[in-house]
Amino acid sequence: MVAVVVGDLKKSELILQDLRDAGFGVAFIDTDKNKDITDLCLRENRIQFAKLFIALTEEDQVNLYLCKLAKIVYGVPKTIAIANYPDNIELMKEQLIDNVICSNLFIKESIEDIIGERASGCK
Repeated sequence: MVAVVVGDLKKSELILQDLRDAGFGVAFIDTDKNKDITDLCLRENRIQFAKLFIALTEEDQVNLYLCKLAKIVYGVPKTIAIANYPDNIELMKEQLIDNVICSNLFIKESIEDIIGERASGCK
């Protein structure tokens, strides 16, 4: 099984290792080295064989575009994108992205839960 991941290497290292541990052959496109992710770049990284595509760039529009390209043009069955802004989650889901993860929203909700727990525990 092939997984193609696009993003920043520092932020992607744990994900890449988890994919390898799960038995995926991983192709990683580092956005620090490849500013312009082209169709040729994707093909050179075996997107045509991918079962999973993950877009982890800092740009929601780029993540959306790359996931749609993977899904529609290359028939990748499972796509995952990072939404850096919570307002983009629904749009991304409407545009055929299978899973959208928003770390900012997760952090916000976690902090709210922690604050709520402390507030309710104080007397």
